[in-house]
Amino acid sequence: MRRGMSTCVISVDIIYQWQVGSFLFWFVLAMYFDNIIPNASGVRKPIFYFLTPGYWTGKGGNKMEEGSIFSCIGSVPPVEHVASEDQDVLEEETLVKQQAMDGIVDPNIAVQIHGLAKTYPGTTKLGCCKCTKTSPFHAVKGLWMNIAKDQLFCMLGPNGAGKTTSISCLTGINPITGGDALIYGDSVRSSVGMSNIRKMIGVCPQFDILWDALSSEEHLHLFASIKGLPPPSINSTAEKLLADVKLTGAAKVRAGSYSGGMKRRLSVAVALIGDPKLTTGMDPITRRHVWDIIQESKKGRAIILTTHSMEEADILSDRIGIMAKGRLRCIGTSIRLKSRFGTGFVATVSFTESKKDNSNASGDSHEPVKRFFNEHLKVEPADENKAFMTFVIPHDKEKLLTGFFEELENRESEFGISDIQLGLATLEEVFLNIARRAELENATTEGIMVTLDLVSGISLEIPVGARFVGIPDTESAENPSGVMVEVYWQQDGSGSMCITGHSSEMRVPQNVLVTRPPSPNALGHKGLRQAVRGIVIDL
Repeated sequence: MRRGMSTCVISVDIIYQWQVGSFLFWFVLAMYFDNIIPNASGVRKPIFYFLTPGYWTGKGGNKMEEGSIFSCIGSVPPVEHVASEDQDVLEEETLVKQQAMDGIVDPNIAVQIHGLAKTYPGTTKLGCCKCTKTSPFHAVKGLWMNIAKDQLFCMLGPNGAGKTTSISCLTGINPITGGDALIYGDSVRSSVGMSNIRKMIGVCPQFDILWDALSSEEHLHLFASIKGLPPPSINSTAEKLLADVKLTGAAKVRAGSYSGGMKRRLSVAVALIGDPKLTTGMDPITRRHVWDIIQESKKGRAIILTTHSMEEADILSDRIGIMAKGRLRCIGTSIRLKSRFGTGFVATVSFTESKKDNSNASGDSHEPVKRFFNEHLKVEPADENKAFMTFVIPHDKEKLLTGFFEELENRESEFGISDIQLGLATLEEVFLNIARRAELENATTEGIMVTLDLVSGISLEIPVGARFVGIPDTESAENPSGVMVEVYWQQDGSGSMCITGHSSEMRVPQNVLVTRPPSPNALGHKGLRQAVRGIVIDL
């Protein structure tokens, strides 16, 4: 080697050190970006999350953010607290608040929800020298309630009511914006608490998360390992769960060949792995068989069921809560909700078959029964044919029912009655009434109007959800209050309220609350044809 020339020697040790250093650098960088880049739910950690002591100690809360890392700086507006008009909801909120203030830990309560609020900050984009941002959306607006052990709590509500968001917050999928929730004493706001919660919770999502190539037995083994069950107990746990959901015979069969009902049962079995104390998000589709599984599963745990089937909610639930527009609108047992929010009692009168009845297709032979109901209770049949009649009796007639039905039973042979049944309104009717009221409240505030075309040719602009609507300029000396119609609503496939018809014109009762909705033009609404503004009547 020539003198004066420097030697450049890279040893194998240096190469190894460079490779290990590069691996560690890129590994740490990948973990960092994995934490600050939003996940599938749009959730991420702050850019300098590693500088907070709570990240390393697990104390001080589970601080998470939402949206892009290039979002404009701004704060999410807090949810304005609005006191509920429902007495049961107010009593539930007062009870939970009092327990929180006194530090009372009730061993019979599985879940305590303290003012749970969730606000999505909206989309934010950085353009050329400007920042465009959509308004935030308040998905859940302060939820207060207790869910007891050994009970099934059913959460109902139309699309967009906040049910799924509430479940996502309880299970840790989405961070909460305000308030807190305690699950067996552990807070969902704490990373340590959430770690404990995940060990005792089971989730059965709306859609089956299964792999077609794996058998039901392999699914249970996989999820049991993920949940941290001791390896010696996995086989026995899988065998027991397969027996509970009646899939023992198909344990070795790939899930891809299962029917929809079998897949749903397997999802329920996955949710029950590890004997969880809380099972959430259950939305069964396989009727009676899954109902039996749920009834057996609630022993020793709390179950939160979300469903669109009123029959399931009525049969399975111990308590029901109905949400709409992000708020809890009512809470209680099925009978309690029916008695408070249903239209009244439903009386079904069945008639005996006779030649006279069969020869009279018009049903005139049942006119005495119609007159009897009309004279005593002032009601007309809601449905009728030759075999039966159905009457809806308002709640204010309850005191008259005992004497009325005693007299009706004494005259069964005279009227040709074979059976009389009396029950409360259906839970579906209660659900629609709550959803309609929430839509009316929102429409009145925001000026959302629809057009109601009457048979008489008049077009009325009314808020969405208005049930009784007065027709302007129909007052007279004989009828100083004017004329109104009852509007019939139902939910379409997307969960929105739509008009299905209206009743005939009737007199407006005296001394009732009348609300004149705001003018759509004043609120900036366009596209509605010229029509008379209807008068909302509260009955």
